Amino acid sequence: MSGGRRGGRSLRAAAARAGVSALLGAVAVVAATLGCGGLPAVDTDEPESSVVVMVVEEETNAPLEVPATVIVGGVRGTLEPTDQQLVLRDVPVGTGTPPTQPLTVSAAGYVTHTEQVQMNVTTATWVTAMVRAADTATTGTVSGTVSDAQTGEPVVNAFAQFTPPGEAEPRVGGYTDNAGEFVVGGIPAGQRDLAVQAEGFLPHSESVTVAADDDGQNAPVAITLVAGDATIAVTGVVVDVLTRQPIEGAEVTVGDAAPVTTGADGRFEVADVLVGDQQVQVTAAGFDDVNATVTVLPGMGDLTIEMFERAGEPPGGPYTLAGSVTLSGAADNSGATVTAVDLAGGAAVAEQVTGPSGRYTLFVPPGRYEVVVTFGERRLAREVTVPRGGVVVDGIDFVLTVG
Repeated sequence: MSGGRRGGRSLRAAAARAGVSALLGAVAVVAATLGCGGLPAVDTDEPESSVVVMVVEEETNAPLEVPATVIVGGVRGTLEPTDQQLVLRDVPVGTGTPPTQPLTVSAAGYVTHTEQVQMNVTTATWVTAMVRAADTATTGTVSGTVSDAQTGEPVVNAFAQFTPPGEAEPRVGGYTDNAGEFVVGGIPAGQRDLAVQAEGFLPHSESVTVAADDDGQNAPVAITLVAGDATIAVTGVVVDVLTRQPIEGAEVTVGDAAPVTTGADGRFEVADVLVGDQQVQVTAAGFDDVNATVTVLPGMGDLTIEMFERAGEPPGGPYTLAGSVTLSGAADNSGATVTAVDLAGGAAVAEQVTGPSGRYTLFVPPGRYEVVVTFGERRLAREVTVPRGGVVVDGIDFVLTVG
């Protein structure tokens, strides 16, 4: 912000504060005349209310000299500099206890302000929003729309927030109106993470470049959200991790959907899977079970599920840690050294060299370990916790490419 503009505000600050005091006095008179809240009582059977908003500058407590866009519960209005207050009518009261609605105030040269407004059920709701000036040489403004990916309808009360990558602060955001539109100002210029969330939808995130207001206008963004109760069909193929051959007869379960069985080509299709993170479980005779988490979204491609052939356990006594080592490119899986290193003390407590099957078993006491597999110059490691009570931790598998 230029020094002249700030100086102009400072010269008028005292007079402006006096004006606000007079305005508040006038509000009190209106309230006394029309009843609590200054507007006629709202019918309690109608879940809507009126919201009266005044916007002042945080530093000077003076009304703004530029128009302010105000959104409460999706209802949008513009507070002009010549107006003392903005009345937004037919604002949903909300269903919380107490009921609240999000408020967003945006104005050129100011950081977008948001807050949760506690709604009056029987009378109008009065709000004074305080906004702080932004440095237009180092911050920018971004507008956009948020819509339902399936229906194309606008998403109301979606929250769009801009954050520097890898940083917690500063965060700047705003809510959408009934048309799914938002505008957020005072965003620090540069590469920013844009996160959009709305009730009933999966969260969305992407990276955007924000230019400072003094350098020009930023292009609007268009965001589509996927409803959290949407379902899609998940397709894919199950193959042997080494031979890449399809596995027939594998049972595939995705989330809460009914399990399906792969055909001769190893392919499967699971219908009506809820979008979002879902657990995938695959079992097949002669293979180790697969348990994984996948993100299910419209437009996703086929899943490729790789399974390890189950090897016979080597002879020996009791064990608490087990798995298999696959030496991809070798004739068999012999000669890999598996070592369990106690993370608390740093000492190796058990070690074994694999045979042709690659299967290994180690006996270690309960604790936290780094399981290290070496073969020639190749090395892989994983951290594993062995619980108390004689629990066997199995399935700690490794694949080393050696050929």
